[in-house]
Amino acid sequence: MIMIVTRKLLKGIMAVGCAASLHLMASQNADAQISNDGASLNNNVTTIDIGAGFQLKKASQVSSARSAPAGIGKSRLPLIDLDNIPLNRPSVDDGVALSSSSSKTRQFGKQASGTSSRRWPYSTARVAVTGNAFPDIWPAQVPVASRPYRLTGKLWARWGSSWYVCTASLIKKGVLVTAAHCVHDFGEGVAGFADEVLWFPANWYSGGGPFGSYAGTNWLVPTPYVNGTDTCDPNGPGVVCNNDIATVILEEKSGYPAGNNLGGWYGYGWNGYSYVDSPALGASRVASITQLGYPVAFDSGYQMQRNHSIGRFLQTVVNGHFLKNTEMGSAMTGGSSGGPWLVNFGTVPNVNTNNASLGVAADPNIVVGVTSWGYITVGVNVQGASWFGQNFEFPNANYGGYGAGNIGALVQATCLATPAAC
Repeated sequence: MIMIVTRKLLKGIMAVGCAASLHLMASQNADAQISNDGASLNNNVTTIDIGAGFQLKKASQVSSARSAPAGIGKSRLPLIDLDNIPLNRPSVDDGVALSSSSSKTRQFGKQASGTSSRRWPYSTARVAVTGNAFPDIWPAQVPVASRPYRLTGKLWARWGSSWYVCTASLIKKGVLVTAAHCVHDFGEGVAGFADEVLWFPANWYSGGGPFGSYAGTNWLVPTPYVNGTDTCDPNGPGVVCNNDIATVILEEKSGYPAGNNLGGWYGYGWNGYSYVDSPALGASRVASITQLGYPVAFDSGYQMQRNHSIGRFLQTVVNGHFLKNTEMGSAMTGGSSGGPWLVNFGTVPNVNTNNASLGVAADPNIVVGVTSWGYITVGVNVQGASWFGQNFEFPNANYGGYGAGNIGALVQATCLATPAAC
């Protein structure tokens, strides 16, 4: 079930069994909307049961028109030892799909650029340009302030008097997707929720970015993550898990949700949208992934970083249940947590289909995961993400038309709680 609490977020997701299927929700322009007849959130109650195995935290305060908190913030990226990550290939394939869219510290290790010690190629670089082709615009704002970059931003979350930093992106007009650990401490129940959440789209300096800030009004975390029963690697409980994902519902500004003000939102995919079993890569199930984030070891976490690599689907058995993740090469560090892993990122060109093809599963700007964990060992330069799709906790192939598995159930619960945000 989903609950709304007045001060602390609850984590955890409940699941039902069902066959796997693959599909996706496409990214949308600002005028795209999804109607929803779900129950609206009642601001006069402290908790509400909306079903689906999620718990919702209601912000104790909603601050508007404020600058970013002082300092670079503390990282929340969970890390694990190099020898403790499952590397098994999946024994079965899921279906693939896509959606329509328009106070505890965790250490992180500094990571170098180049090819990792595990020989995983990638390319990590700052999004901002170094020269100024636009006289009236700071170079640091180009192209981060343009679409589709500006649909990602720096996330600040407060526990007590301490601020922590992550990354989050829009997947509905008023809904962010991020990592659960960015807004909740694994297994800590109600007491594990953050007290306050702020989001700065296209953040490019210490004070924020060109679009100001949006306060979170509610955030939802899967119940298994909240209560600590999620399927996780036994050597890294709360680090490498099935359901390190969460949503944050944003306040409106000037009567409009963030997606309308920013010109759109990303889509999201599940069960391996745009992944292929590649003979060229040893029959691994892989996808070409773009990762966006604000790692604090790069430009003090104020500038957006962009990473490209091959993401590989990993599946192993933990206590009789499949643990599903994706790994890819990346130099990013703490602060990148919750940042989107996108397939087909960028602006779609006009294609002469007589001479060229963008290929299959080519819908643009589709989120298939969010940065969840990394390695302690310096220089490994590999990060992981919970698999968007069906798993033990969320086995259904369709949650109310919002998609399969954990991401479908999470978005359904979010949109039932606050239909206007979807």
